[in-house]
Amino acid sequence: MKRLTTALVIAVFAGLLALPQPARADIQFGIKAGGSMAKPTGLDAQDPLATLKNKVGFTGGLFLAFNLGRVVAIQWEVLYTMKGATYVALDDTYTDKLYADYIEVPLLLKLKLPLPIIQPFVFAGPTVGFKLQEKLEENGTEVPSTEKLLKNNDYGAIFGAGLNLGRNFMVDVRYSLGMQKVISTVQGEVQPDFKNGVWSASLGIAF
Repeated sequence: MKRLTTALVIAVFAGLLALPQPARADIQFGIKAGGSMAKPTGLDAQDPLATLKNKVGFTGGLFLAFNLGRVVAIQWEVLYTMKGATYVALDDTYTDKLYADYIEVPLLLKLKLPLPIIQPFVFAGPTVGFKLQEKLEENGTEVPSTEKLLKNNDYGAIFGAGLNLGRNFMVDVRYSLGMQKVISTVQGEVQPDFKNGVWSASLGIAF
């Protein structure tokens, strides 16, 4: 998957460089921000003795869109994203929280319906993530750890839809599907099936 993502990024940017100058001229740069709800996926994400609750957080960052005509666009983003989960014991004896902050870098293919003012669009593409920090809490108290619980990198795919509101404003809703097992293990241990999953909604402003 990592090799596929790298090859796709190289291929897209090579294609952009090969385009005629008029087609490359319509470029938008902007900022976006919104909210997120993270909930891990995978066979080992569920605990039969606890309720898995969403991690509500913030997402935001920068985007650069290459509009290849009225219908197709390539959008590159650099986003700060909060991920993780809360486990509350069914008998209320404990509450565990495992949170992590990431820089996420999606590369998206966007297809637009070319209407005059409000343009619906859908998008999809690969994403890679780089962990900034992680935190484990047990019953409200942070647990210091000398070993990393989560891997430093993550990767996956993003799917979503939204609306362009005129030339300068846009809203979108997306799901980030993690494809990497993110729990670190020592040599000889079985890798837990625990992946990141995040729903998010954001408002963007293009300049």
